[in-house]
Amino acid sequence: MRVFGLLLMCLSLPLLAGTKLTTQIYDVDYGNQPGDEILVLLTSGHVAKVLPEKAELLDQIQEQKFLGNNNVWFDITLNNDRYITEVKTIETPAHVIENPLPLIQGMENSYVPTTVASMEVAQKYHRSGRRNSKDSQCFNRAMIWSYEWWKNHSVKSMKILIFFTRTYIRRYDFEWWFHIAPYLHVMENGKVVEKAMDLKYTSGPRSFRQWTDIFMRNKAECKVITKYSDYADYPYTGECYLMRTNMYTYQPADLEMNEAWGYKKDAFIMDEVRGAYLEAYDIRL
Repeated sequence: MRVFGLLLMCLSLPLLAGTKLTTQIYDVDYGNQPGDEILVLLTSGHVAKVLPEKAELLDQIQEQKFLGNNNVWFDITLNNDRYITEVKTIETPAHVIENPLPLIQGMENSYVPTTVASMEVAQKYHRSGRRNSKDSQCFNRAMIWSYEWWKNHSVKSMKILIFFTRTYIRRYDFEWWFHIAPYLHVMENGKVVEKAMDLKYTSGPRSFRQWTDIFMRNKAECKVITKYSDYADYPYTGECYLMRTNMYTYQPADLEMNEAWGYKKDAFIMDEVRGAYLEAYDIRL
């Protein structure tokens, strides 16, 4: 397993020629079959590719990794097919927290999510969430939606992550390796059900299967996991994985640190909330 940087984002629209991403490198995947393309999994959430004749670009990236510079940042330019055309090493972006506050150790079973009274109430929360036309990072949107439902309505939501396997990414030339959204426990027909609240991609609360079908081109059912290593240690197994977590989780690194070191957030870290507002909505708190 590996702990990766704070800036993660999910692609919301197809990349255009000359797209520049400010990002770190999560992993480089050389494939497991002869002729497989080299995939570069960016901490921005994107999956970029390297042409064989552009091997020097990969060398430039790997040089920093071999030197132990895991916190190095890059401006990476992609063409219309998501191949890397240029790589530049840069200073840490101003909005990134270089020394994040330590996670707070909490009781593993202390988090109790709110059960929303009805689908009508859940739909009301969905309609009230912030929206804009700006491309933004999925984990920042999810943080703001969760934070504002808690602040304005005292609702303790959950979050659901979908991790796409390398097998799925390669089969469909898929552009992401993960996505995150809040979800609610909702009372419906006398039962408590889970409803994804992804304001970017849905018009209302959706079941997990309805939500994953938006992204799974083969409509595969995603395996539910309870720890991050079930994905990270088996990146080629299956098609996709789902993992539940609480509303304080900001990004997958939180899940990894919880598993590795036993730390767990039991409150919002306001530096993360402020960064989320700035990136997703250009709001300074």
